[in-house]
Amino acid sequence: MKLGEVLFQVRVPGASRETIALFSQATQDPNPIHIDDAFALRCGFAQVIQQGPMTTAHFARLLAEHCGADQVRSLDLSFIAPVFPLEDLELRATVERVTDAEVALALVAQKADGTLTAKGQAQVAILSP
Repeated sequence: MKLGEVLFQVRVPGASRETIALFSQATQDPNPIHIDDAFALRCGFAQVIQQGPMTTAHFARLLAEHCGADQVRSLDLSFIAPVFPLEDLELRATVERVTDAEVALALVAQKADGTLTAKGQAQVAILSP
């Protein structure tokens, strides 16, 4: 991998309200902002929002597919803007730094309109020849 190289740039389809609710249940996330429109409205959103860890899970899957699950050393995201039901995301990983032992990747998630929803970094080990 070379500095500036895009490891992946993938569009993932938006999650349905049902999938968001099931993810809340599976992760034992009791926050009603993910399942209750009235609560989301009181919090300033027009409708329920997707959990940030859903975006993290997409990145984890893509990193495992492109680099191998045992090579992923860390994955850290900050969530910047809400993702609503059925909003597709474009996920991109770009090589930010390369050493003898690992590669640092800059991660970005954005909506179709260009709104940045998450950014972060991942560290991936380099396989020895």
